[in-house]
Amino acid sequence: MSIRLRLFLTFFVLTVLPLGILGMTMLQPIQDVGDLTVSESTELMKELGEASIQQKALDTARQIALYLEAHPALLTDPDLLLADSELAAIAVQSVGTTGYTALYDDQGIVYSHANPALVGQDMHVFEESLPEFWAIFEASLDGTKVGSYYLWKEPDDSFRDKFMECVPVGDTNLRIAATTYIDEFYAPIQETEEKAEQIYIKARTQAVATLVAVAGLALLGGWWLSSIISKPIAALVDASQAVEKGHIEDVNLKEVEKRSDEMGALARVFSNMAAQVYEREQSLKEEVSDLRLKVEIFIKIDEAKKERDIHEITKTDYFNELVKQVNDLRKSKGED
Repeated sequence: MSIRLRLFLTFFVLTVLPLGILGMTMLQPIQDVGDLTVSESTELMKELGEASIQQKALDTARQIALYLEAHPALLTDPDLLLADSELAAIAVQSVGTTGYTALYDDQGIVYSHANPALVGQDMHVFEESLPEFWAIFEASLDGTKVGSYYLWKEPDDSFRDKFMECVPVGDTNLRIAATTYIDEFYAPIQETEEKAEQIYIKARTQAVATLVAVAGLALLGGWWLSSIISKPIAALVDASQAVEKGHIEDVNLKEVEKRSDEMGALARVFSNMAAQVYEREQSLKEEVSDLRLKVEIFIKIDEAKKERDIHEITKTDYFNELVKQVNDLRKSKGED
């Protein structure tokens, strides 16, 4: 791995990754706060909805109790209860957007209901089809104040949570049930949740865009910085290889020498060293050349001296006498 790549990767690890981790770390608390706020707000609105339904049941029960005090004959004849329109108007009131109150007795017979088809109906028919509803309804028959949730089947076969509060009407055998979809009360929170989610998505998008921009700049800066550091090192490596191969004349670090940092100082020292080595090499070459020339001269002088000495020796009487003796010896051997 080259120094340039190592520097680049180091810069990336030390800048881009921490920025990414920091960005994600900062976004998570925003998401957590949003979720917690929505969750707690939903729970509060849910409790507020329950209290509202409970209060509606109590208020309706008091109104009916007052009406019955003024019309005591109604308690003696169930048919009169069924036929009294004023009582029905009091007994059936709106709860929330789609909810209502209903009047029934301790036998489960309905006297007033938002659905006319259920008026006079015995609610025991829902014992098997709506067990959760029936559990709440049945618990109220003995005059106990009961409130709880149950699943209600919609026409499209889906289910939604409803809350029902059942309270007795004074000391009579009549009961009031108040019920509605609980999500009506925290529907605004759901809208807030959607807005919070949109804000979070927007913040996340902006954070990612910012991170990408900063990361891009950081990477460019890292590449530029690694180039500034690695280029002079590469030039020094090339110069060192040139010296190693004996091509000192190819050493050229003029661009690096212009730098005012440690790299420039190193390049100047290296260039001076290379120049000195080159000068010494040239001086040695000259000395070797001179030495060779001197050796050749000495050899030639020695050979000339040898020839001269031989010539002088061969001209002497002693040498001639030796040659004669050798010839005579050869002749005598040839005769034998």
